[in-house]
Amino acid sequence: MVGAVLLAAGSGSRMKKEVDDKLLHPIGHSNAFTLSCLAFLHSERITSLVIVHKDDAQLPKLQECLSQQPNQPESNKIYWVLGGKERQDSVWAGINKLPKEITHVLVHDCARPFIRSSTINQIAHEILKDKAVTVAKPLKDTLRLRTEYKEDSLEPSTTRTIDRRNHWLMETPQGAPMNWLIKGLDKARNEGILITDDMAAIELIDQPVCMLESGYPNPKITTPDDFLYAEFLLQS
Repeated sequence: MVGAVLLAAGSGSRMKKEVDDKLLHPIGHSNAFTLSCLAFLHSERITSLVIVHKDDAQLPKLQECLSQQPNQPESNKIYWVLGGKERQDSVWAGINKLPKEITHVLVHDCARPFIRSSTINQIAHEILKDKAVTVAKPLKDTLRLRTEYKEDSLEPSTTRTIDRRNHWLMETPQGAPMNWLIKGLDKARNEGILITDDMAAIELIDQPVCMLESGYPNPKITTPDDFLYAEFLLQS
């Protein structure tokens, strides 16, 4: 059975205090949190959903968003858990809240509100074959490495052009067998390794990773300007 962990516990530090909570800030008639949740709630392959919140003040606001949604699929069980200091701590809290019958898990950042149920279904189908799968986009721009660090980007530096064919930009959701993710997160914690996405945990236990290109925009809301793009995508 496949469960999902939705991360809503981020600090949103790059919002520069212009937005109180980026996940609850309006995007048209909705917000990033609600849009993300609905995509998972309407996926027939997700049987349990854990939402990781950041504090006691945020929790009732998130719950109110979901309570206002009509026609929630009754088969989905929603659990709530408090997040941790780092992203990997929140993921750890989330997967440990899932029911024991869950064998495979997807992790999604609620700051990516345009994920579609069809993509969630596709990842769930693939990870049940005991694969690790992430939504990702192949790099299309030229990638260049500055071989020496310079604080001023206009100060000359030697550079090297990198072959972009094997470079991918990571998105979410990311999914894997539950025991793989637990082993990877446990190793990161024991060795003091800070990881920024779930496939990094999978890499720590030397398991291969599959890339799934969604074929549509799946941006992350990080700065205030991102809401303009989000509004455009929702309207279009």
